[in-house]
Amino acid sequence: RAVRECVGEDYIVGVRFLGDEVIERGNRIDDATYFGVEFARAGLDFLSISKGGKFEDAQQPKIGQAVYPYTGKSGYECMPTTRSDEIGPFGRNVPQVAAIKRAVNDAGFSTPIVASGGITTFEQAEGILRRGEADLAGLARQALADPDWFLKVRLGRGAEIRRCTYTNYCEALDQAHKQVTCKLWDRLELDDPDVSLAADGRRRLLPPKWRPLRNC
Repeated sequence: RAVRECVGEDYIVGVRFLGDEVIERGNRIDDATYFGVEFARAGLDFLSISKGGKFEDAQQPKIGQAVYPYTGKSGYECMPTTRSDEIGPFGRNVPQVAAIKRAVNDAGFSTPIVASGGITTFEQAEGILRRGEADLAGLARQALADPDWFLKVRLGRGAEIRRCTYTNYCEALDQAHKQVTCKLWDRLELDDPDVSLAADGRRRLLPPKWRPLRNC
């Protein structure tokens, strides 16, 4: 409410919170549904739901390194990789998102709920929306892998999408406090005279400009 009073009614104010902290004595889905309803009651414009990523269960860092919240069990739930369990890395947060959305809607609020975590294809995102599990889909790592994902989907160029492989190459760079890029494009066309390189001089900071393939 203090933020709303500061920025005014014409400014979008939302919140990102966890559907499950995935740590001992941490918040679970019953806590998250309560928070979701209260956030909606407070007048937030959207609720974005994540999972895990806590410092409490992070691995002990090496000497000279900082604690990183994505190294424990809760961290895996936040940023799962292709080396996964039987559930797999895709859409692991959706059940919590759907539960929070139901609670918010049942309380009489229509605050948009954002699903995130392992969402990579149009079919997956559209399915989440059609089933009413969320109102919006967030594709962070997929958008890093292919910033033109949204345009390619809109133009019917799905075959040209650069799919995230969920190796968490980007996360490893973040953990090392390096500029974050994607392994699917950061070594491409490095001889381009207009390319901007990372501080290490070996990676480009932006992917090559997308050039649509000609229709056959």
